[in-house]
Amino acid sequence: MELNPVVLFELDVVVPAQQFRIEYTLVDKGGLPVVPEFLLRLLKISALLPAEIGNYFGFTAQELSFAITPFLQTGELKTRPDGRIELTDKGRSLFAGNHESPIVKRKEEREQMFVFDLLTFTCLGKSLGDADSKRCLELQAPSDTLSESGTKAVGAFMRQIYDIHRAGHLGGQSQDAGPPELYKVAGVQKVRDGWEKIEERVSLDADSRLVRFVAKEGLRENEIYMRQRTEQLSRMLGRENLDQVLQLADILGDSDAYDFVSSNGLDLSALYYSASAVAQVRESSGLRLFGSLQLQQNWDRVFSVLRKHQKAVQSESHAAPISLSWMAPASHELWGRSARHEQMCSAFSDLSKTKSKGGANDGKLVFDAKMLIPVSASDDWPAIKRAKADCNKARLLLCGFVESEQLAPLEAIVIHGKCAVVVYHLILPALSPVPIPFGFISEDPAKILNVENLINRTMGEYVTGNTPRFLGSFEPPAT
Repeated sequence: MELNPVVLFELDVVVPAQQFRIEYTLVDKGGLPVVPEFLLRLLKISALLPAEIGNYFGFTAQELSFAITPFLQTGELKTRPDGRIELTDKGRSLFAGNHESPIVKRKEEREQMFVFDLLTFTCLGKSLGDADSKRCLELQAPSDTLSESGTKAVGAFMRQIYDIHRAGHLGGQSQDAGPPELYKVAGVQKVRDGWEKIEERVSLDADSRLVRFVAKEGLRENEIYMRQRTEQLSRMLGRENLDQVLQLADILGDSDAYDFVSSNGLDLSALYYSASAVAQVRESSGLRLFGSLQLQQNWDRVFSVLRKHQKAVQSESHAAPISLSWMAPASHELWGRSARHEQMCSAFSDLSKTKSKGGANDGKLVFDAKMLIPVSASDDWPAIKRAKADCNKARLLLCGFVESEQLAPLEAIVIHGKCAVVVYHLILPALSPVPIPFGFISEDPAKILNVENLINRTMGEYVTGNTPRFLGSFEPPAT
């Protein structure tokens, strides 16, 4: 039985790209109309007198002149001293490759849009999409590329003409036919800048027990792209945090985590089989999670639990709104770098707007909702600005806290006393180019209390300068 890989992480990578207007000339090889074709085929067999040609086709003298004169003028035919018409070397070359029919070359001038990425100068088609670099791993073009991008685009166009034709981007030609001959490039003009977005998935391979990117065609397999992707990931991944993850598992009473992680490291084989058998995990242990919350199947599972408790809370009577929080990890810079993150923020924001149904509190908000975002200090403006951009759909819920080493690997979503979602972001740079997320969903009051106590205790601490760790809302109060 073939074993499927376990997807652990998704992220969007963007590569800078430009759209160019390129003027070029193609040499198209095609056939002749019926009469000229058979005229040349006849003369290929034997030189003939004009009268013989006229008799063969039933031409009048004028019709014969119309048929022969163009080929005499362009040099495919000539008149011998004995008056016979014959093919020249140029005329015979039209039958190159043992073709029975003559093939002529026609020049066709064109002007079209083409998009090239600025990292590898691979042609990406004709249209530049609306992708931006928000919530993405952003790769950079070499410093000298921008000033020379037009020249580089022309060179790439000339080298890739066959691939461009096969992809159908030249138009007007059958893709199965041989590519037209490029005669010249007359001009190039940059039209606009943009980004090419690439959706990447990192998985645990069932056979080799390696954590690696899912192999795909195209730009993903380009050496330049892969090298810069690796460099960027190394910069954003952070340092190994095995000890912190084990400490968190101990504090939270998550004994099931020890099935695949210990002080000796991560057992990839055990992780693979635990992830593959997640549906068979003991009900008393709750639901295990493998991979980031951005994975569709994980978010669907998590949100179904949140919705269940949302409906229950709506019908309950509460003296005050109950706490709903989502805390981001601080151990790396790759959290939320996926288009699905925007959808998740939007869903969380909608959840926060839940109002009670019935009773004295009818129509009032039932949740006191916060998204807890780690920053290095209260004046870490770049991190605050990035959080506002990445979590724009939940902008009003953003609250900052000075990052804690103990909490750094932890992502958690908690409805007070109802449920807790815990994801450890394990970083092992020697083993994986991205975090290895795993955790659990629990409705066990004791486990929920453990998670809440840990977060609340840490948020209540003071940091350097005797200032509170919890910084409050990123948004200034309305005046």
